[in-house]
Amino acid sequence: MDSKYVRFGRYREIVLDTKLDTTTQREQFFHELCHAIRHVGKQTMMPEAFRELQERDARHFTLYAALPYHMVKNYDLEDPDLLDRWAYDFKVSYELCEERLEQIKRRVCCTNHF
Repeated sequence: MDSKYVRFGRYREIVLDTKLDTTTQREQFFHELCHAIRHVGKQTMMPEAFRELQERDARHFTLYAALPYHMVKNYDLEDPDLLDRWAYDFKVSYELCEERLEQIKRRVCCTNHF
């Protein structure tokens, strides 16, 4: 079963596959939460480019929601065990942590030049 966000009138739910490990469920929850609070319309009824835009937005949202900057800013970004520590502390995948760290470093690098 795929995870999904369902809306029926005023009723809304996020459905997760209980057979998946907790880490995957958390990441899928954040992804579906983005659809619930930021997107409208049925993806099956929209142009492919717009659907891809929503999926890309949900991926970025997942990074921020799973590893919020206000919660990770006090970690030592140069710690060689940082990704393992984040994965353990936030219960998300190593790969998601890696992507978030790269994003933070890009932003810190770019803002320090101005």
